[in-house]
Amino acid sequence: MADSTLETLNRCLSLVPIVLQHQGISVDELAKRAFSTREQVLEDLSSTLLMCGVPPYFPHDYICFSLEGDRVHMAFADHFRRPVSLNAIEALSLKIACESTAPLGERPNKSIQVLLRKVEESMGPKQRSLFRSLSKRVRLAEDAVESGSSIQQRLASALFDRRVISLDYVAGRDGVARALDLHPYGGVHRDGHWYLVALVEGESAPRFFRFDRVRGMRVLDRHFEIPASLRLEEWTRRPLLGFEAHQRAKVRFTGVAARWIREGAEAGSVEDGADGSALWYPQIADEESLAKVLLAFGGEFEVLAPESLRQKVQRLLQAVLTAHS
Repeated sequence: MADSTLETLNRCLSLVPIVLQHQGISVDELAKRAFSTREQVLEDLSSTLLMCGVPPYFPHDYICFSLEGDRVHMAFADHFRRPVSLNAIEALSLKIACESTAPLGERPNKSIQVLLRKVEESMGPKQRSLFRSLSKRVRLAEDAVESGSSIQQRLASALFDRRVISLDYVAGRDGVARALDLHPYGGVHRDGHWYLVALVEGESAPRFFRFDRVRGMRVLDRHFEIPASLRLEEWTRRPLLGFEAHQRAKVRFTGVAARWIREGAEAGSVEDGADGSALWYPQIADEESLAKVLLAFGGEFEVLAPESLRQKVQRLLQAVLTAHS
C-alpha cells in the first residue's frame, strides 16, 4: 500500500534534525537512525524533502540537501531543528482546536490530553501562568454555535458525495446569519483565513464564503455536479469579492520581492513601477494577517496605504525589536 501524504511528510521531516546534528552522516547511518531503508531515504531526500519549506517560500526558505559521495549535508533548515515554541495565545488556540474534536460536554481522548499536557509543560513559568489564566476564561456553552470541527467533517462528506448544503452564513455587518443553499466546490486558504468556494443556487457563478462566518450547516438530500472547467487552484489568486468588498492596500515592492509578488499575487492586483518596483493592491480581510505576510519580505516593501496598515506593520516590528533587545 502506498504511503499517505502525512506518513511521507512525517518520515521525511524526521530526517532533518538527524542530519542537522550529524552533518556529513552516511546514507546507511541515516537510514539506521531513521528506522528506514537506504533506498527509502534516498527517495525521500530527492523527491519530497526538497519541496518542504516555510512561507514566503523564497529559495532559501526551502530545505536544501547535498549528497557528496555517500555523505549527506543539509542547509536552510534551522526552523526544523526543534519543535515550534508556542506563546500563550497560540497554545490556547491549539487547546481549543483539540478540545473541539470531542463531542460537546465530553473530554477529548487520551492522546489529545497527553499532547496538551506536553505543550503546557514546555512553557516557561510566565507563559504557563498566562496560559492557565486564559484557559479558565474560555468555555463552550451548551447553547453555543455549532463547532467548527463538526461543520468541517460534514462539509467534507458533502463535498465527497456532491450534495447540496444549507449554510447559516453571516454576510453583512449586522451579525445576522442568513440561510443559503450552496453547491460546495472546495476550500482555499487566503490571507490567514479559510474560504469555501461555492455556488449559490440560482446564481450563475461561484464565490467565496469565509469559514469563520459560518454559524451552522445542514446537508440536503440533493446532488450537484462540479463544472469541468472549474480549477480550484485558480481561486487562490482571484480577488476576494463576496457579499462585500474589502478595502485594498497599496504596497510598493523592490528588489527580489518585486519579482516574487508579480509571480505570486492574484491576477490584476499588481502594477509595474517605472523604476522596476511593483505596486501590489491586496484586499484587506484582516490587517494583522496581511502585516505578517508583508513582514516576511524583509526590507523590500513599503506600505503606502492605508495608514492603519502602515502603523500595524510598525507596531509588529517594534514588538520584535523589543523582544530581541
